[in-house]
Amino acid sequence: MQLTKKSSIRPAVAAMTAALLGAGTVPAADRGKLETSLLLYSEVDRVRALEGIVGFERAIWGDRLLNVRLTYDGLTGASPNGATPAGRFQTFTRPSGNGSYSAKPGAIPLDDTFRDTRFSIDAGLAQPLGRLTQLSVGAHFSSEHDYSSIGLNAGVTRDLFRKNTTLGVSAAYTHDVVSPVGGAPIPMSAHVGHADDEEEPHEHEDDDDEGEGTGPGKGKDVFDVVLSMSQVLDRMTIVRLNYSFSHSSGYLNDPYKLLSVIQGNGATDPGEPVGYLYESRPSVRNKHALFAGLRRYLWGNTVDLSYRFFWDDWGMTSHTAELFYRQQLGGGHFLQPHFRIYNQTSADFYYWYLVDGQTLPQYASADYRLADFNAYTIGLQYGIPFGELGHLTLGGEYYMQLGKRGPPNAIGVLRDFDLFPDMKVFMIRLGFSYDL
Repeated sequence: MQLTKKSSIRPAVAAMTAALLGAGTVPAADRGKLETSLLLYSEVDRVRALEGIVGFERAIWGDRLLNVRLTYDGLTGASPNGATPAGRFQTFTRPSGNGSYSAKPGAIPLDDTFRDTRFSIDAGLAQPLGRLTQLSVGAHFSSEHDYSSIGLNAGVTRDLFRKNTTLGVSAAYTHDVVSPVGGAPIPMSAHVGHADDEEEPHEHEDDDDEGEGTGPGKGKDVFDVVLSMSQVLDRMTIVRLNYSFSHSSGYLNDPYKLLSVIQGNGATDPGEPVGYLYESRPSVRNKHALFAGLRRYLWGNTVDLSYRFFWDDWGMTSHTAELFYRQQLGGGHFLQPHFRIYNQTSADFYYWYLVDGQTLPQYASADYRLADFNAYTIGLQYGIPFGELGHLTLGGEYYMQLGKRGPPNAIGVLRDFDLFPDMKVFMIRLGFSYDL
């Protein structure tokens, strides 16, 4: 897992609709459920986050199931701005235009303006349509100081063959608006920054209110479709298959990400920056994903194994393999280890840097989230019964992201630096559920 300022802190619409499809049977009219969770997330020397979720589920008007979820995210810390390290101090103007931040020689430039607070609400209603069919509809809204999202979704599931097979289809639409601090920069335009030959530059006064100077909004539309199937193979085994498609159009840039323009071979200081440009991404993206999962019950314990293959028209592909094993300890207690492997190829327009004097590409980004890397997650969760109707879970995870040190033909001083340092993340999760 990793938090990103825009895409990852908002729940993926496709995932939300898939969850609706898996809502299951409607509980008795006099029963409901309350669920809460708290996540502490910390990247070593980078971003820290606190996320709290409160969810409520209740049968209403007979056999209709209402669910509501409230989420709070608070983020702070520093995130790579996309520029390369240099042999000198580098100074960058803050997005608001008030103040600046610096990177020491050899260090990855980190934008310490990365801080935000987000509130969101998700609501859904499941309605049986006869004995074998269920309709689900829902809505989503979230807001930050420079980003907002609103969406609608709907899905239908149908049980077949004595309820051994369940087919589902869902669709969702979201409209997002990003209002960057200082306004949205023109793609591939120059950023105000410089490298200093001498001592560390003087720190300027910071703008305490990051919301001031927020520019006009830029819109993005996202359409998602999910096709799903679950199949009972025998009394102990269930298989799940999903295909998802997502179409995004509009403003897909990250307005805070930069690329370094460096001196080429033969220049006075090869590899040293001569300037910085704002990134440029295509205005359309089509994403596809295939998912397969197997759940097997073994002597009262559960093994859950899944694989996901992703590809898009930006040239990216990824493979995700995940394993959960739930060991029942008796008395309602359980222990659940978790392991995840992730591999990603870079986008067609990912560049480590641009070279001064060469023709600029139409699209270019140095955002590490679009790079080629591997990631590994290992975690452990412990479940404790709380009275007759409640359950408490406590878990921890460790995430490590590993990328290439740099391109094989790195120029000049950049051969001495790690352009993609490893990222390490620690997560602690606390959850509580209670049947009402």
